[in-house]
Amino acid sequence: MLVSGNWRIWLGAAVAAAAVTVTGCTDKKGHVEATSKENAAPVTSVPNGDATTASIDPPSPGVYGDTRMNLPFDQACITEINADAGFSLPPVRTTAGLNTGNLNDAVHKLWDQIQFVSPEGKPQTYVLEMEVVSGQQALGNIEILMQPELAPNHVRNFVALAMLEYYDGLHFDRIVKQAYETEMGSGKLVLLEAGMPTQEFDPSSSHLGYWLKPEFNQQVKHEEGSVGACMLETEHNEETAAVRFYINLTQAPAMDGNFTVFGKVVKGLDVAKKIAEQPVRAADAGPDQGRPLQPITIKKVTVRAVPVQ
Repeated sequence: MLVSGNWRIWLGAAVAAAAVTVTGCTDKKGHVEATSKENAAPVTSVPNGDATTASIDPPSPGVYGDTRMNLPFDQACITEINADAGFSLPPVRTTAGLNTGNLNDAVHKLWDQIQFVSPEGKPQTYVLEMEVVSGQQALGNIEILMQPELAPNHVRNFVALAMLEYYDGLHFDRIVKQAYETEMGSGKLVLLEAGMPTQEFDPSSSHLGYWLKPEFNQQVKHEEGSVGACMLETEHNEETAAVRFYINLTQAPAMDGNFTVFGKVVKGLDVAKKIAEQPVRAADAGPDQGRPLQPITIKKVTVRAVPVQ
């Protein structure tokens, strides 16, 4: 059962002592086949990114043969969640007019076709390039390298959504700037949040009817450019990641081990920082706190497969 509830990004009970609260198959030719969006149209092939070689440091031995890398949708995700988690029903359509029920089905069908091994049997990952605009002004592109060695299920979900054009036309929802203190010292947290299905600021409905099981890693540090999955603020929030993501623009030690990191900005960090400098609504604007005054839109996301060196 799904019920409505309030939400903020949550740093987890494990860091409650820290003074930080953030509100906030490919075939042999490399083609991907799946039904998507409104009319069950085939998904566009993922271009081969031979011109780019991803350096992943360091993948654990044999990681691309690990069963953890190839979990089916039903094992990587959940489709029923505790009624106390604070969810409401997803919107019928996204800002771009995509039917969320069709998207759910399409992700499920596409899931096993997103491979981390090329047709030649070599490790591969994906780079997602986001074209970002503010009104009619182009802000630039942000390239995110997927890191399946850290969180293969979150990577597969993010790539599938991008290929299905889920993120096209959506916005950067919030700019977070906040001082924090931990046992290791104090600092300032700056991050961007994006991926809500509609312009309505309602994180509780920001899903497609499934959620990802956590892939927390105590060894992974949140650094400038780290990309991870947003969760709800509830008592049992570990399985509430869905479609939303964040981009760190500073270190965030209180988030380490409490959020799933699945990618890193490898180009366009200056664009992300430019977004962070856009004017936002007042700090006392309640749920709208930190929302950009002028919508900042992900105009289009392009996915390409790249070999891992």
